[in-house]
Amino acid sequence: MIARVSRILRTGIAFAVFGLYSLGIFATAVPWLRVVCRDPVERQLRVQATVNRAFRHFIGLMVGLGLMEFDAQNLERLREPGILVIANHPTLIDAVAVLSRMSRAVVVTKHANQTNFFMGGTVRGAGYISNQSAKTMISECAERLALGHPVVLFPEGTRSPKGGLGEFHRGAARVALESGRDIHPVIITCDPPTLMKDQPWWDVPDRPFRYSLRFGPILPMAPYLEAMAEGEPRARAARRLNAELRQTFEKALDLDG
Repeated sequence: MIARVSRILRTGIAFAVFGLYSLGIFATAVPWLRVVCRDPVERQLRVQATVNRAFRHFIGLMVGLGLMEFDAQNLERLREPGILVIANHPTLIDAVAVLSRMSRAVVVTKHANQTNFFMGGTVRGAGYISNQSAKTMISECAERLALGHPVVLFPEGTRSPKGGLGEFHRGAARVALESGRDIHPVIITCDPPTLMKDQPWWDVPDRPFRYSLRFGPILPMAPYLEAMAEGEPRARAARRLNAELRQTFEKALDLDG
């Protein structure tokens, strides 16, 4: 009982620090960069770099508090310019974990995050993309990728159901087809499952959870672009790509039967 209470307290400390990080970046880094950096694009890139450094510190804090074991090997590719990263979404901290391995990146977020008290100012300052309008989201992602900015998407749109995957919305596939960028899947696992959808943060496991990030096989866009050039409708190509993308995650997570 004492050990569980200790783990709950340490988890609460970690998330309180996360909130302070978000408010601190909005209250200090974003205003300072408005003064010293007149170029709005460069300003967003600097905010992104600041956010990602804060996320690395947060992950380090959770490891240091004995809450998690973090396994993120051979992910140097995440720092490449213009990479399109698609990840599954089993826990609350997935965007934080992925971005912590990147120097700068744009992430597609729920629109509610734009106005969130703790995160809203930082989300807007970093130029993250809202998923409120699919058409606008796809266009903005393609524009950022064309400029060489890494983009991160979670095609489920919300956290996965326990032990499985949620529906894959076709937005990620349409971004890949619109931009012509190959998809770099990032496979996320968490054992024991924690910080899941509808699970309160204080429902902690009885041991440190092992959180893992790894690359899956790259999905090249060339075959799909060639098929569209030969007359395949874009909508059909997006459905095929979305199905292949989901199968890639099902196989990597051993969910394909």
